[in-house]
Amino acid sequence: MAHDFPQVGAALGIAEKDLRIEFRRFYEIISMLTFSISSFALYIGTAGTRPEVVAASLWVILFFTSILAFTTSFMREADMGTLGGLKTLPCSPMAILAGKIIYGTALLLLVECGPAAIIFLNLLLNSTATGTGIGMQFLALLFVFILGAICLAFAGSFISGLVMFSEGKTLLLSFLLIPICIPALLPSVRATVKLLSPGSTIADAMPELKLLVLFLLFVTVVMTLTFKFVLEE
Repeated sequence: MAHDFPQVGAALGIAEKDLRIEFRRFYEIISMLTFSISSFALYIGTAGTRPEVVAASLWVILFFTSILAFTTSFMREADMGTLGGLKTLPCSPMAILAGKIIYGTALLLLVECGPAAIIFLNLLLNSTATGTGIGMQFLALLFVFILGAICLAFAGSFISGLVMFSEGKTLLLSFLLIPICIPALLPSVRATVKLLSPGSTIADAMPELKLLVLFLLFVTVVMTLTFKFVLEE
């Protein structure tokens, strides 16, 4: 097991490097945060706060924000000519991909903070009016948000690496992400709808959580079998 620790360190180092670059271009972070918060607040402000509306708007907004995030994953390495430096690192291709997944997950979780705060305030107002608690309900929602973001990061990072040498890669990334992320988006929306209902618990969303875990396992198997060939192209 000792030989695995350098791989973990390399993955964390790649993620840290990408996040440092991203925060140097802070206007991009502000743009993603502004887009997610303003779009979410506007949509639920006009369409209402029904669980179906809140859940659908949250995950649609997060999906489109993820497109912005993953265009700066492997594509930036290819455009800046730094991909060769990544290949020379003393680590496996999967460690490189893991670093990009950690980076993508961190960005998506940051973007989720705004909508999650709005949902929490809405639940708090409702609980104050009805006299019910929201502690475990909101923790269950946070778990779904994190698991859904990880699923999007797995799929988005892999697709970003897959299309980084293609012509029109930004447009191609958008087209490929839609069908590939549907198996993650639909359970995430359904789980969020269930957990936004008063008195709900994590057990209510267990079928959807199992689907998300199966999606992660499937994508992991595909990445493990193919990504080393993607990086060599």
